[in-house]
Amino acid sequence: MSKKKNKFDLTGLVQDGVLKDGQMLYFVSDPSKSCKIVRQPNHEYKVLAGGELITIHAFAQKCLGQDPPDHASKWVRDEKGTTLFAYWHADDYAEAA
Repeated sequence: MSKKKNKFDLTGLVQDGVLKDGQMLYFVSDPSKSCKIVRQPNHEYKVLAGGELITIHAFAQKCLGQDPPDHASKWVRDEKGTTLFAYWHADDYAEAA
């Protein structure tokens, strides 16, 4: 996945096949709060939560009721329990091993 200035990129995770269009994601501490990955007309990806298209940061902020104390990708996971942060930094972990 291309990391421009080490910035989180949901679109890159989908294009690399790590996540999928239409996949459900969940707030880590309350799985009843969920969102779905949706492709935009400009071919970028955002999440649909409560009928609103928003970024991962905005979804985490909405679930927490405040700005996330750490990177928003640590607060969102897939159905297997893997956080988006772990997927985002998977290459870093592989290089360190």
